[in-house]
Amino acid sequence: MTSVLVPFTIISQINAQYISVISDSTGGTSVQRAMLMEDLAQAAIDAALKTGASFADIRIENTITTIIEITDGVTKRSIASRLKGAGIRAFIDGAWAFAQTTDLTSAGMRETGISVAKLALATHEKAAEKFRIDGPAFNDSVKLKIKTHFDDVPIEDKVGYAKSIDDQARDFDSRIVNTRTIYGDLWTELHIANSLGTTIYLENALPRIISAPTAKEGTSRQQAFKSIGVRGGYEEMLKDAPQTIGETAAKHVVALLDSVTAKGGTFDVVMDPILNGMMVHEAFGHACEADNWPAHATVLEDKVGERVGPNHLNLSDDPTMPGERGSFSYDWEGTKAVKRFLVKEGILTELLHSLETASRLDMKPNGAARAQSFMHEPLPRMSNTFMEPGDWDVDELIQDTKHGILLCSFNYGYTEPAKGQFMFQASHGYMIENGEIRTMVRDVSLAGQILDVLAKVDAVANDFEMDAGTCGKAGQMIPDMSGGPHARVKDIPVGGM
Repeated sequence: MTSVLVPFTIISQINAQYISVISDSTGGTSVQRAMLMEDLAQAAIDAALKTGASFADIRIENTITTIIEITDGVTKRSIASRLKGAGIRAFIDGAWAFAQTTDLTSAGMRETGISVAKLALATHEKAAEKFRIDGPAFNDSVKLKIKTHFDDVPIEDKVGYAKSIDDQARDFDSRIVNTRTIYGDLWTELHIANSLGTTIYLENALPRIISAPTAKEGTSRQQAFKSIGVRGGYEEMLKDAPQTIGETAAKHVVALLDSVTAKGGTFDVVMDPILNGMMVHEAFGHACEADNWPAHATVLEDKVGERVGPNHLNLSDDPTMPGERGSFSYDWEGTKAVKRFLVKEGILTELLHSLETASRLDMKPNGAARAQSFMHEPLPRMSNTFMEPGDWDVDELIQDTKHGILLCSFNYGYTEPAKGQFMFQASHGYMIENGEIRTMVRDVSLAGQILDVLAKVDAVANDFEMDAGTCGKAGQMIPDMSGGPHARVKDIPVGGM
């Protein structure tokens, strides 16, 4: 499986998962709705088990989203939608069946539970591998504490906010020839239950703002992409960084006009936190998703417990970080979320598991199963993925680099977890000469084999920064974060013009 990174297309993907507009028929308070969801979930599970399934689970979802797009000061899209329904799975002897429904009645739940169990029974004899689903049971209700609910903010105010960001970028410099601004917010109520005894109620709130201006001077035409996404209420968009992101993006794209094209060669590469996080997420994190093991589709297949980097290398995936876009308390199978230490002191120590992969590989589930919506099946996925900070001061790290290049952020790229290959084009960079930052460069890329690159990480700084993203896998888009500190990789080929 190849993962392709094109961050500018994220703009059109923000609302891709919210493709159905379904009226709210339940009403009532959140407590009443949670109780109703629990009754409906049990009806589906009981029906599936009575039909012959050995395991069954259900996710009942109620998601409300807003997306606003401003281009060159003109509102192109202003959409409010609701996605509501249930995804039900049944399992027997290695065979899964999955169904989705918007009929959130007791009769609808029973009918779908019976249908999905019959489908699993019809296919279980042909399952290539026989195994059973097992894991701990959890019972919890987790309400997200926010100050300002998205529903309490008039759509006119959200449009006004997006337009103000677009105006910031457009008015910053006459060389800016195009601006594009996206505001999005999401509110989700999710009830998860399974036949192991799990019953979980969750809430989630995700606002995001994106500024993507284009500047032109002579024959040079440059683009910038700045994004802020967090977990929280609308109050998060009132902080300084989201309120000035248009100006921040404009400053960057204008600076790019004075950059020069980089020349290829072998350098000591210092990655900034954003590019570092992207490398960790795409080139290594996807290879740690445990569904790659049965499929023999990861370069790390025989590396669990083995060294994959130097002693000072530590890579983690942590859904428990407060306020981050990729955070959650329980995964989409109802397993409690915990921090995963993928690489500890250079050793590959942990994978990202669903209930299935943990059962098949005889490992503990660790809450990594995620789905785009109730219309999709949960898969092992990352959350907030990063390199842990080291002990180098950033300035000292630069001063210690004699012939190098500082690479920052990214434009696009690809990864292939089965082979461990990757290529990222950085948004921009700076030549480092005798420990000093010099010329700003563009059109520069970093490529290689992830295990070779990790082995050459010789210095990790003590700073830390995370960047909001949207991760694609198997046709599903989910919110995530990636990041880390500045880090240096010795003697790496860098591509230029």
